[in-house]
Amino acid sequence: MKIIRFLGGLGNQMFQYACYKALSKKYPDVKVDLNSFNFDTAHNGYELEDIFQVSTNKVSPFTGGIYDIKNRKWIYRKIRRVLNLKKYHKAEEKDFTYDPAIFSNSKSRYYSGFWQNENYFIDIADEIRKDFKFSPLTAQQNIDTLKKIEQTNSVGVHVRRGDYVNHPAFGGLCEKEYYDQALQIIQSRTEAAKFFLFSNDIDWCVNNLNIKNCEFISWNKGTQSYIDMQLMSACKHNIIANSSFSWWAAWLNNNPEKIVIGPKKWLHGDQYDTSALLPAGWIKI
Repeated sequence: MKIIRFLGGLGNQMFQYACYKALSKKYPDVKVDLNSFNFDTAHNGYELEDIFQVSTNKVSPFTGGIYDIKNRKWIYRKIRRVLNLKKYHKAEEKDFTYDPAIFSNSKSRYYSGFWQNENYFIDIADEIRKDFKFSPLTAQQNIDTLKKIEQTNSVGVHVRRGDYVNHPAFGGLCEKEYYDQALQIIQSRTEAAKFFLFSNDIDWCVNNLNIKNCEFISWNKGTQSYIDMQLMSACKHNIIANSSFSWWAAWLNNNPEKIVIGPKKWLHGDQYDTSALLPAGWIKI
């Protein structure tokens, strides 16, 4: 059995699903562990199957606890010893780098990571795009915005602040200087650009970013937050934050001539290699 642990927000869940789907193409018994959502209250919980028409083969919370060696509860440790699982089941952790070995190792494994690298699912990219197809919009405000996006040379700009402002890993990287440079590049390469800015801190954007011909979108909140990803993916071009949420918006953008700009430095610290996180053809600054 191979089990992939799902955790984090929507963008993280999409990476984990893509890896799960790719792994399922090679091995018949691949399952997902959703137990982390019983404890993670930072996001909207497990929402992948509420937003997209996808399904996964799930393990029970008890089975997930057995195979997750990070679960140190006595009962799980005892069962591992009795069944001799420790020898055959270990955690495989990957965040941003690509490890092709996960597709060649037939042994049972528990996969705990974010798998934020296109190479894990590039061979089934068309299938992933079909899986991540959004339902039609229903709110008139979003319908009107989508029409403007489709009728203009639209650029979706994602500015993530809020939980990122003082975050030790992700904070302070995509600030005014980053967006000023990205906007300059877009304006030098496109004509009549119309900007659509998505943020959880519109006041900061208005006060710090000098963007002409721009509309600000901030009304999709809570369980409706995913609609920002949907609208960003419909734009002709994208400026993303160091966020898997806007990474997927840009990746799902099907404009063959799209310009995507993302940060060269994704997070603080040297322990992670994020050099291949942005797909080939995207501009790193």
